[in-house]
Amino acid sequence: MNDAILDDLISSQQLVMAMLRVSVEDPSARIGAWDVRDIAAHLAATERDCYVPRVRAIAAGEHPSFELFTHDGADFSGIHLEDALEEWTATRLMLTGYVRTLDEEQRTRLTGRHDRYGDLTVDRYLEIALKHDRDHLSGLERLAGELTR
Repeated sequence: MNDAILDDLISSQQLVMAMLRVSVEDPSARIGAWDVRDIAAHLAATERDCYVPRVRAIAAGEHPSFELFTHDGADFSGIHLEDALEEWTATRLMLTGYVRTLDEEQRTRLTGRHDRYGDLTVDRYLEIALKHDRDHLSGLERLAGELTR
């Protein structure tokens, strides 16, 4: 098994968090309809409500079926940036720690079925989580470029 994906998840999270903290200093900082606090809350909620239960279900051999997970229309207005980042950090550490305890079969052979992505192993779901981080990082990099003009 390759634990590089787990290290990449921790690293990408740290980059996204640094960009969120820098961007929050400008009250006009928005990506689409969301401000930086909304993005942080979305990332924490996605980790908690999507990645963790889905990875656990796959690893347990339940062969679960998943629909696309979104936060369209979610209201994150009552959540503070640092609270969301703390929750996301704790949940990401718990998730990566859990995955490190799995054997090769649980990580690479057992699957769940996703409406968009088809059959997914735990490791493939982690790749999707990493892509999600990187998509948000890309948006934050564009925002930083706009804010410095």
